[in-house]
Amino acid sequence: MMRLTCSRQLLLTAPVCAAVLIVSCAGGCATLTKPDWPWLASSTEEVDTLADDETSSVISSYDQDFGWNQLKGETIKRRFKKLVGRGPDESVARDALAEGDELFVNEKYRVALAHYKRVIDRWPDSAIEEDAMWQVGECLFFTDQYPKAEDQYDALVKKYPNTRYLDRIAQRQFKIAQYWLALDEKQHLPLLVPNVLDRSRPLFDTRGRALKAYEHVRLNDPRGPLADDSLMAEANAHFLDRQWLDADYFYSLLRTEHPDSEFLLPAHLFALQAKLRAYQGPGYEGGMLDEAEILADQILVQFPDQLNDEEEQRVLRTRAEIAAQQATRHWKRAEFYAKGKHYSSARIYYALIARDYPKTMLAQRARDQLQQLAGLDDVSDNPLPALTAFLNPDSLKEAELDAMAEADAMIASQDTSGESQPLR
Repeated sequence: MMRLTCSRQLLLTAPVCAAVLIVSCAGGCATLTKPDWPWLASSTEEVDTLADDETSSVISSYDQDFGWNQLKGETIKRRFKKLVGRGPDESVARDALAEGDELFVNEKYRVALAHYKRVIDRWPDSAIEEDAMWQVGECLFFTDQYPKAEDQYDALVKKYPNTRYLDRIAQRQFKIAQYWLALDEKQHLPLLVPNVLDRSRPLFDTRGRALKAYEHVRLNDPRGPLADDSLMAEANAHFLDRQWLDADYFYSLLRTEHPDSEFLLPAHLFALQAKLRAYQGPGYEGGMLDEAEILADQILVQFPDQLNDEEEQRVLRTRAEIAAQQATRHWKRAEFYAKGKHYSSARIYYALIARDYPKTMLAQRARDQLQQLAGLDDVSDNPLPALTAFLNPDSLKEAELDAMAEADAMIASQDTSGESQPLR
């Protein structure tokens, strides 16, 4: 049996192994010699050092900085710390963490804070740093430095998104946001007036920072137990500040992302009021009023057993108010077309009022107007139709498209196939 006499096993490619087997079979017991490595300066140099040296340049070059990276601030700072003896050291970091924990238990938060910062400095990008960053936030929290604490909690989640402190961070940020909103309501400072006395509140815009803290809660832990609470609190803050569009947005977000939330019914009720108050009248866009009409019907259908008598009556009154506003919008349009002697379009909107909103005050007036306009033909606004057709032939196509659009709208409003009738 042939025995290999080389000092250590070499890494051989498939063609080399095949050649060795052929030589061995042909000549019996043979001695293998080391092949010439192409990257060595001399083909006679030994390659044992490549296997013996575990920290070769191929491995250690990963930690080296090349090119412009050498001029980066972080690189210069890291090299300077290593030069003065403050480079990464796990044992030093663990000792500092133990000392900081002992001081923290004894409620010496300011002294412990320095030890935790030392941990972060001496052993970054580790589980020890994660613990130290959490403890830094706790020291700032218990010394009433809430702006710095909130920033520290958010920095921890950004560096360690799956940190084991995520639920406790959400609780801290939620409490801070509640405190800032209550403080701003009690003692409001204008946006550009700095806070220079109270370290527990931000330097500027206490209310804005509170809303940002609520946002951090739901973004850092979107499926956590406080995600829907933060959304509801943020929406309520906008509602109380009469920012109806922002309030409606966050109420809608809560209904969409947290359908099992305990705040689902209040979010529907407050969103209904926000939509109705955001509507600016018949002279403006009516999309918000249409959404309010749909939402009112949805509340009555979705929560029949959860609404008490007072809430149900309030929704019904709101539904009636929406119907009156919709009828007013149709009436304004009908009057506009009637004054321009576009009687066909005017009759469409009068008919919509009489059919869809029969309980409103305008319904009977709309029926009377329909009788007065019956049989009247539209009057063209074009005094010279032949000249217009010659100079601007596209105008006839535009008029035809407008007429088709009005007809389609009329047909769509009358077609209720596949849909449940709205509650009246």
